[in-house]
Amino acid sequence: MASRVFNQDIRGLLDAQAQLALLELPPRLRRRLLNNVSKRARSLSRRRIRSQENLDGSPFASRKNTDTGKKKMEAGLGKLMQVTSLTDDEAVLGWRNALTGWIAAQQHNGVSERRTAQQMRRWSRVPAGAVSTPKQAKRLRRLGFKVRQPGKKRLARPSVAWILEHVSYMQAGVLIRVLDDQRSESRGADSWEIKLPKRQFLGANAQETSDLVKQVLDQILHSPR
Repeated sequence: MASRVFNQDIRGLLDAQAQLALLELPPRLRRRLLNNVSKRARSLSRRRIRSQENLDGSPFASRKNTDTGKKKMEAGLGKLMQVTSLTDDEAVLGWRNALTGWIAAQQHNGVSERRTAQQMRRWSRVPAGAVSTPKQAKRLRRLGFKVRQPGKKRLARPSVAWILEHVSYMQAGVLIRVLDDQRSESRGADSWEIKLPKRQFLGANAQETSDLVKQVLDQILHSPR
């Protein structure tokens, strides 16, 4: 199984007998095994999000800003996680949307990077036809999100209706996170540092993966062909 942030070779986690049994499976059953193991790893990931725990059992790092309510961190990423491709030899657990995968990688691995006012203005140019939520739109307005609309010379705070029409769900999420960090810096700053701590929720650790593979392999070997 592999993704932008999770890569585990399951063969190295099995004893010799289990590895031989895996190699003897026909392609159809290998795909079934990889698909089932990936979906169970996804369930473990979602369970960690509900518990707000990392792969090692430690709690997620707390939010920098305390005004975001009690919504569980990474909940949106957990809902969108899926098996994105499946072959006889590999299952990919991740996200079909590239931007979502990039956000998940940053959240999982942690990141520290500098953002500039110029970058924020570029991020304001979003494609038409995308949809965000009313809650996101209202929060963007409260955080001071501005764009340059047709016929206007200056950046201005767009209406909720404009945001709903032009800003996608994932773009709104990124912009909210960036603007939250920006607000904590000096009002006149031209750039600011964004630091996201590791919140390692994706996939399964070595022991979990080994247990999942053995469980699914045993079920396949003892089920009617």
